[in-house]
Amino acid sequence: MPKPLRLGRFFEFDEANAEILVFGKRCVTIDLEGLCKHLDKLVGERIAATIVNNHCRQTGKEHVTDLLEALRGNPAPLTFDEIVEELIEGDILNGYGVVKLKMRDDERVPVEFEMRNPIIKASTGTTVRFLLSYWLGAIGAMLNKTLDTTNVTYDPNTDALRCQFIVIGTPTIPSQNP
Repeated sequence: MPKPLRLGRFFEFDEANAEILVFGKRCVTIDLEGLCKHLDKLVGERIAATIVNNHCRQTGKEHVTDLLEALRGNPAPLTFDEIVEELIEGDILNGYGVVKLKMRDDERVPVEFEMRNPIIKASTGTTVRFLLSYWLGAIGAMLNKTLDTTNVTYDPNTDALRCQFIVIGTPTIPSQNP
């Protein structure tokens, strides 16, 4: 029986069981644009975008949690930047595009986000929510903050989706102090 093919540190394809594993969870490939257009028709763009936003934020948070859990007990835990690099590699392996994040040293937000060659060539809609919400959840989990997007643009000349992630509301995990 063939061994699972490792595509990256946390990505595998197990041909014998026909399984794609991403951060230890079984996944499937989908037509992202087709799925989002179908959702838009079923429930309307606003509700579809809300559903996708909530789902993808949660997925981003879970990937960070799963990544940290998989590395628990390592003598040298991953740094913030190394976790981001693993997530960027994940986007590449998933076929979403090539992500670049720019954070200020003194303050981690706002985060400048850029995705070159994004699977979706737009700046609005449910499909864009799909791409950006994952990163809102992941970066928000690492910073213990709730984030949102601002200044979302798509530039066809450079084939890049860009935005900023900004802090909204309160920390995502309640303080342990009384």
